[in-house]
Amino acid sequence: MGVIQDIADNYSQGQMIGLGIAFMILPIVAVGLRLWAKALGKGIKMDDYLVIAATAVSVGCAVVQLIAAINGQLGQHQTVGVDGAPLLDDPRFVIYEKCKLAVNILSTVGLGFVKSSILVFYMDIFYGRPFKLASQIVLGIVVSWTISFFFANLFTCFPISPFIEAFYHNKCVDGLALWYGMAISDILIDVIILVMPIPMVLQLQLPWKQKLGVLVMFLLGATVCAFSLTRALIYVHVGDRLALHFNDETYYTSPVFFWAVIELSTAVLSACLPTYRPIWLLMRGRPVRQKHQGSYFSRNQDSSGISRTGRGYPLGSVTDYKDDIGLTDNMRGVDVDISAEGNHSEEHIGPGRGITVERSVHLGSRPVEHV
Repeated sequence: MGVIQDIADNYSQGQMIGLGIAFMILPIVAVGLRLWAKALGKGIKMDDYLVIAATAVSVGCAVVQLIAAINGQLGQHQTVGVDGAPLLDDPRFVIYEKCKLAVNILSTVGLGFVKSSILVFYMDIFYGRPFKLASQIVLGIVVSWTISFFFANLFTCFPISPFIEAFYHNKCVDGLALWYGMAISDILIDVIILVMPIPMVLQLQLPWKQKLGVLVMFLLGATVCAFSLTRALIYVHVGDRLALHFNDETYYTSPVFFWAVIELSTAVLSACLPTYRPIWLLMRGRPVRQKHQGSYFSRNQDSSGISRTGRGYPLGSVTDYKDDIGLTDNMRGVDVDISAEGNHSEEHIGPGRGITVERSVHLGSRPVEHV
């Protein structure tokens, strides 16, 4: 808890302005690189639009933080009267309170967009009814979570007011309890989203070295879980400090403000990281594989999403997955022979080791062979 205290109780107006600028630029750069990578690869899809929306909200939160730091009292001690009581009608304090309400509402919406983008990305690269159903259920939970906490933050007081503290005598719920509930549920959802791809990746017919590489790529999202956990611990610390410093709210509740901005910006970055492979290939001078329309392979699978003729992923999803994150053809378990003419394709699966692909495409009267 000493580390949390050092993080939470040592800041200034200048630091708040610096953080606001840095975490405004970070998501813009992250999504810009993502769009570049998608332009090189398979093009813009629904998950990209969702993360663009999250970026817009993230930038909005950073702007609100700058307003609160420059015109309000973010990261600064609250103005008090000669009797030591806080001046509740101080214009800078009023701006801080309004900005705090705004950032709590906006960050909730932004996190909902990020989580939804990741789940849509999962559904795009993994086939199988059980996984799709699980993803849809979690997506429904994310949408419900976003809507619920959007309105919970909006109606913390009724009528709607940013002044939630007891000394205003408004009809409000316990703001700290609301923040605790939001932070804990945020962590639980992040952990669920983080572990969802693990069993799917473990079923891939790949050497363990390659499996671990793919797992590491997906587990980069653990950084978001770390920030979510830190934010929850910060909330607990804020509650303890406010009990001792009730007349210095702007200083001791500032972490509630800027940690929301930090978590949302890093969440956007984490959602973008798995999409950067085409840029990496371009920088290394290697050809960037374009996303093909449809799948190379027909989806010969049962309701579990596993190929009936071999263990692991259905072959269609392996190919699409490989295009997305750069898996090689060095996969074990089945041999595949494919011949294609016009728009018709057939596949044959037999026992053996490795994947062997034969494709014949007729362009006019001239056959083109590729093995």
